Amino acid sequence: MKALSVLCGVLLLSVLLPCAQAQELQPPSWEVGWTTDVDPKYIVDLEDDWDVEGELVVFVNNERSNELNLDLTYDFDEDGPFIFDGPESITVSANTNDSFTITITGASEQKVRSFSPTSTLPLTLNAEESIGETSVSSQEIEADITVPRKYRLLPSIVPPQDTLFSGSWVEFSLEVSNLGNTQDAITSGEATIRSCPHLSVVGLEQLENTVVSVTNDDNSNAAVFTLRLEASSSHQERQCEVSLAVTSEGDETTRSTTMNVQVVAPEVEQNDEYDEDDDGFAEGSEESTSLPWAPMNETLLVLFISFVLISTRQQRFS
Repeated sequence: MKALSVLCGVLLLSVLLPCAQAQELQPPSWEVGWTTDVDPKYIVDLEDDWDVEGELVVFVNNERSNELNLDLTYDFDEDGPFIFDGPESITVSANTNDSFTITITGASEQKVRSFSPTSTLPLTLNAEESIGETSVSSQEIEADITVPRKYRLLPSIVPPQDTLFSGSWVEFSLEVSNLGNTQDAITSGEATIRSCPHLSVVGLEQLENTVVSVTNDDNSNAAVFTLRLEASSSHQERQCEVSLAVTSEGDETTRSTTMNVQVVAPEVEQNDEYDEDDDGFAEGSEESTSLPWAPMNETLLVLFISFVLISTRQQRFS
């Protein structure tokens, strides 16, 4: 009985030993992962013209004693705002850690701008090792891609259609478009007027704390405000430069727009025939111009009589 137990033990060891040796002979593993920080998501760079720039760096660690050949595929929603460009395959030498880069660009300005910064687009990278047409092993990694919040409130003026006279007022419109990708608000509106101290803009207080939604493609949902230009009665005829500025709550940036407005002063009719001087006489009247001639006529008459008398006297004594 004891001999039978020893024999069974020897047989069991002979069976397990080849399995243990086989496990030790298995090649070391390989690994693929993100070098770029994508936790919890990767935010691309976004320019004012909606150009997208981004890079994702991937590492491949090969601990084997032979080189590693991988086929790479990228899975993402092609209707989304991003385009991903990376290599289709990579070869990593034995006992080497190598890397490659995936570039991110924008599909179109419209798609990028309409993509909410609260949304993400998943990118899945699949690395597959194959021998011939047979897949030996594969690994998969994923990252969520998004855009930063973009704030851009832009004002524009619709000039008044009526003539602005001194002592009167005209209405005009101010449109504020939200050309960012997230809802924004106007914290304040300000007016700056050059060359015309007697001109003022009325109604700017209605802009304060007004929420402006993202403007659509045809700008039909822009915020519109009706303002008033008032010129005092002492305003001279002059062209005035009017600048209006709005401040964004999102990025605290102030942006402005400018228009030129002509102020017309009413003509003052003057009739010189009825304008009187300080002596109570009308300027240019016959009475005022004839007065200096009365003493002159009398002087000439006296001189003439004197000449006649002198001539007569000389003839008498000659």
